Amino acid sequence: MVESSDLDIISSVLDGDVDNFAILIDKYKGKVFKIVSMHIPHDNVDEVANDIFFKAYKSLKTFKNDSPFINWLTVIAIRGCKDFWRQKYAQKDVPMSSFDEETEQAIELGIDYRTPETNILGDENYKMLMKAMEHLKPTERTIITMMYAEERSVAEISSLTGITESNVKVTAFRARKKLAEILNKMS
Repeated sequence: MVESSDLDIISSVLDGDVDNFAILIDKYKGKVFKIVSMHIPHDNVDEVANDIFFKAYKSLKTFKNDSPFINWLTVIAIRGCKDFWRQKYAQKDVPMSSFDEETEQAIELGIDYRTPETNILGDENYKMLMKAMEHLKPTERTIITMMYAEERSVAEISSLTGITESNVKVTAFRARKKLAEILNKMS
């Protein structure tokens, strides 16, 4: 399942050539930084991403060749983001309201990996959406980001997060409602 080059690098790292882990970092740092930047405030992205690569290095011996290396690394990244929020902030629930079509469109268009400067919603709306995302629980943020920014299926999100498919759907529904309420209050 793993690219042979990834598997060769992993084997060499596990055999003692630890400097080769830098090859995996260089190869996947863009993907990890994108995931982290969608979940973590900008000031903390570098620290959290570096911590994720450190955790990946320490856990490399647990990697099984049953899925691509990037999927394994994505799970570590998601857990790292959850850990950040668990440590930094107490989550507050926001009352739910109806989810209007305009807000859904804003979420679908606004959560992407482009920089705020190139975001089609414009810099201000993008910042507002990212601020609203901070009010979601880590699991909600993860599911919304994976669903809209990464365009992953419910089954894939379930597989990567360990949450059942029905719970992924319910969590996404509730998170969208929360985002709608938060965005409506902000505008």
